[in-house]
Amino acid sequence: MLLLAGLLCWGLFRVISGTEHHAYSAGAVPPVHIRVTATNQYTLSVPGGVAALKRRNVALKQAQCAWSTNGSALQALPVSTDPNTKATEVVGTFIAPITGDIHIECSGWGPVFVDDANNATGDPAGYFLVLAMITLTLGVGFGLSALRTSTAGRPSRAAREYDEIEGAVHLGDVLREHGEVGGGDPGDVQR
Repeated sequence: MLLLAGLLCWGLFRVISGTEHHAYSAGAVPPVHIRVTATNQYTLSVPGGVAALKRRNVALKQAQCAWSTNGSALQALPVSTDPNTKATEVVGTFIAPITGDIHIECSGWGPVFVDDANNATGDPAGYFLVLAMITLTLGVGFGLSALRTSTAGRPSRAAREYDEIEGAVHLGDVLREHGEVGGGDPGDVQR
């Protein structure tokens, strides 16, 4: 059951991740406008991150980004970039110039995402991914344990002398080592 639940969660992850608007979601398109609060810092992300921009020969130190509101002229947006970042998708940060909905464009970057914008959606696909990993791991573990238990009742090799019960037998007044206790032993030995 855990394996089936894990596969179901994996399928839900794949379906839901295609509907999200984040830089790390395959085939995602950024929202046209994002909601920000003046003086708060936000991150700019692109699919593939810094590595993708380097492959396209985009100079990060001279980032040319601009913002606008509904129908207004583009205004320069100062962006701090770090070409050595270890972040997967994050390319830079900016301080919001106003409070409200804005549109951001960066020359040569392609689609620009602000995954931590005020109106950014959550990541339910991520929860399904984590749940799939947990249930699949537990399912495989329990499955292997059940498989081992089901084969444990059958001997996997012939019994050896030191594997069986041994006992001492009273033969008159002498206590003597009898060896293996088995079906042919007298009744006083078999208990």
